Order: sequence, then structure tokens, then C-alpha cells
Amino acid sequence: MQDPVTHNAVRFLETLRRSDLSALLFHAEITVGTTGTSLVVVVRSPRPFSDALEVLPPHDRQRIAQAAVSNRPSARAPADIIVRHVGDVIDGHGALLPDLIIHRDMMISVATGGRTIQDVDDYYVARQVWISDACAAAGIAYENPHNGLWEWYNFWKAHFATYAERREYVRKLFAAPIAAASARIASPSPVSEREPTGWERVDRALGNAKTQLARASTEEEWQAVGLVCREVLISLAQAVFDPEVHQPTDGIAPSATDANRMTEAYLQHVFPGESYKEVRGHARAALALALNLQHRRTATRQLAALCLEGTSSAVAVISIIAGRTV
Repeated sequence: MQDPVTHNAVRFLETLRRSDLSALLFHAEITVGTTGTSLVVVVRSPRPFSDALEVLPPHDRQRIAQAAVSNRPSARAPADIIVRHVGDVIDGHGALLPDLIIHRDMMISVATGGRTIQDVDDYYVARQVWISDACAAAGIAYENPHNGLWEWYNFWKAHFATYAERREYVRKLFAAPIAAASARIASPSPVSEREPTGWERVDRALGNAKTQLARASTEEEWQAVGLVCREVLISLAQAVFDPEVHQPTDGIAPSATDANRMTEAYLQHVFPGESYKEVRGHARAALALALNLQHRRTATRQLAALCLEGTSSAVAVISIIAGRTV
């Protein structure tokens, strides 16, 4: 539960359609105090959210300050906020939004006379890999082609003569993924986040399924979650099935979309016998649930969430068996 000041600030920012700023305050506590005759806005938040708040451009920091005192009509908002780092670090997929903002700021900074590439390139390269993987797993399009800051340097030298052009390019590059990551914080998925498997198509499809569930509000849209989950399981089966090694139990060669036969043949090969029937049954159950939801005209959000959780769990189990995650 957010404190009243933070809640009011979040609502104010949402009326301005600044979901990126309101989402940055998800873990924050805002207090408004005074120094002499001036108001002071202090935002306390865990890293990396606090780090992202610190690197916001001045006009965005001022907008948060204005939001914090928006319920005081006669108050003059301060020009800036004070950020304090508190609490445990937020990591994993929950850190995607602030990391995108930090990454954006780093690209702008080195291109506009701020930090030097030598000082921050290692951090940029590592964060670029993490953001690319996290966006793929979340089904968020991330189209930053600059895998290192020296690449970015060569690009801006060839295309952009002014600081303004460089800032504009970077902000456009990050606008869509930041908006998508903000939406995920505003409407979190009921399904637990898991680490990417490294199977690109599986991770991407699973991210699409999560996005579909987050946006769904009708029976047809909840049914569509089942369809996307089926696609996840087909991609998963294709990732592990080798027709030269894994023989179908019924002797029928599976088609390219026969997730059940491909997965069954793979699991029968790595975990044969009666003692492993529950492991094999787990994947069958996930596929059956997806097919059921896909054709259920009375689909609900609860059933769609159950289907997505079953699919996510099946992906995790096969990933463990295949040695992709431990």
C-alpha cells in the first residue's frame, strides 16, 4: 500500500500520461517537508529505481516534485527532488524499467559531453545483454542495435552533428520498451517471473503470452492466451526434439507442430520407465490445458492465468531437464 503522498503523485502523473514516471514510483515513499519557506520533496526508493530517478532529466525530476505537491493548490513546487536509496535491491525482471532508463541516460551522457566511454562501457555492455534477454522473455520489442558504446560513438559521429539530434534519437529508441516495461509494473502478471531459457523463440513466445494475459479483458482475448501458450509448447518441443534420437512411443512421426508427440518422445528418451511417468505427464497436462482454454468460449482470466502458469512451469521443467537452467 502506497502512502497518501506517493499515491497522489502517482495519480497526478497518470493523468498527464506519464506512466513511465508513475511506474518508477512503484516502490517509493515520498515525503514533503520544508526548509525555511521552501518545500522539499524527498523520494525514498530501493535501487535500481532510485538510481533511475537520479539520472532522470531535470524536467522529469521537476515533474515528480510537482506531482508530490499537486494536492496543495497554493504550494509552489520545488524545481527538483531529493532521492534517497533505501531497502533491498530490486533485481530480476522487476528491474527492467529502471535499467532501461539508466541505459538510456548512459547513451545520452556519453554522446553529449557527460561521462567518458572508457569509464562506463563495461557496464553498458553487460546491461545491454541483460536488457536484451529480459525484453525477449517479456515479449517487449527492444531494437537498440548498439551493443557497445564505441559502436554508438561511431554511429553518432556519422549521423548526428548536434547534441539535440543525439538525445532525440536515443529517446525515440527507448520510448516503446520503456512504455511497455511501465505497463508491466502498472499491471503485473499473476504468473511468477522465471529466468530466460536461452531458447529465443520459446522465451519470446512466453513473453507474448504474458503480455496477452496482461491486456486481455474479454472471453475471446483470454482464449487467445491458450493459443499463444500452445505456440510456446510447440516451440519448446521443437527446441528439444531430435528425430534421429527421439523415437515416438506410438511409432508415428510427429509433424512440425505436434508438440505432444515431440515432447513425449524427448521425455521418454531422457526419463524412460514407469517411475518417471509424472514428469512426462506434467508436459502433457500443460498442453491439454492450453488446448482446452483455446477452445473454451467461456474462458475467464483465472483460467487464462492457470494456463499460463502451467505453460511457464512446463518450460521451466524441460529447461532443467535439458540443462538450460539449474
